[in-house]
Amino acid sequence: MKAELDGKAQRAFRYAEFGVPDEHSTLIGSSQSYLDANSATAAVFVAVTQRGYAFAVEHPEAAADILIAANADVLTDRALIVASLEALVEGHYLRTAEGVLGAFDPAKMSAIGDFMFEAGMLRDANGTAVASAPDFSTYFTNIYAGGD
Repeated sequence: MKAELDGKAQRAFRYAEFGVPDEHSTLIGSSQSYLDANSATAAVFVAVTQRGYAFAVEHPEAAADILIAANADVLTDRALIVASLEALVEGHYLRTAEGVLGAFDPAKMSAIGDFMFEAGMLRDANGTAVASAPDFSTYFTNIYAGGD
């Protein structure tokens, strides 16, 4: 983004063009023990985070100004912050093209999980490739995001 704003040529590739499935690039992680002990807090945290993302999607310049004001010592290039946020919005990183905000897509989770399994990337605690594909639906939940 910075190179583009400075008028410098740059190249990029999309990993999907090379057979790698799309994946979620933003997530909130937790342990099951924390969620079991603090489910109400987790639900409120996710709801507030969703509201923040929705605000950023609807008002990217105002959201950029809030972010800059909270981090004025390090975020000094407003044009870069606004352009970066607009790229996140236009690329559907904060909200899907269908308008979904803050929920995992089960098909996307299975596709990247299966890809990683088939590539031998999934290892057990001893570093050995796992013998069978896990049930990736147990690795995430949309309960706190207002889903199932």
